[in-house]
Amino acid sequence: MKHLIFAMIIGYAGVGCGKSAAEKELEDERARDLKADKDKAAEEANKPPPVQKGSADPATGSAAPPDAAEPEPTTPAEIDHARNAAMIDHRDKDVLKYCELGKVLDAKPVNQQALLGCTLAACRIKDQDGARKYAKGIADKGLLGQAQKVCLTNSIGI
Repeated sequence: MKHLIFAMIIGYAGVGCGKSAAEKELEDERARDLKADKDKAAEEANKPPPVQKGSADPATGSAAPPDAAEPEPTTPAEIDHARNAAMIDHRDKDVLKYCELGKVLDAKPVNQQALLGCTLAACRIKDQDGARKYAKGIADKGLLGQAQKVCLTNSIGI
């Protein structure tokens, strides 16, 4: 019995004492992949963001000069599309222009999402009167709460 226990101890002690060549190669490959991922992430972080046609500087809200090929929208559908595109591109001054052009406050039925977008655009460019004007039309308490939070981060009370 003593010999059996001794043999088992020796057998278990020998297991796991070293790594096989395949395990070492697998670890080396993982390390190389990790280094390559870190290098790629660092390279991506150093690239300037792509500039889209008609995009604006999000910090200032100023729009890039409009393209001569793009005429001013005239129909309600075109105005809505232009307002939504301006919201996506963070062109806050254009958003407010299309909010006025599309008369979002007078529309029936009232588009709550459009009012929220107009309110937020006014807040981002520090237009307290405009923000309050559009916020008055927001009937949805959840959307109004969102608008208040975002506007407060821009020091605008609505």
